[in-house]
Amino acid sequence: MGQDTIYRTSDTSLSAFLITSQFALLYIDYSKPRYEFVFPDSDEIQKAATSYVSGNARTEPSSFARVNRKLLRIVRRQCQWEED
Repeated sequence: MGQDTIYRTSDTSLSAFLITSQFALLYIDYSKPRYEFVFPDSDEIQKAATSYVSGNARTEPSSFARVNRKLLRIVRRQCQWEED
């Protein structure tokens, strides 16, 4: 996969999992009726997303909950992600 490819999802929980798995969120695209979280695409992010969707993903629960709440706040305000 090229460096210019991106991975998009509108799943907030999946995005929280990817962020807690150390994948960089590039931005949130609000241009469509349903917002999308945009990450750099790679084989690793594809594997992580598949693991999450299949129910085999593991993460630290309190970190996941914190990031998920932050994403929900950001989406309500329609702003962008900033690292703490």
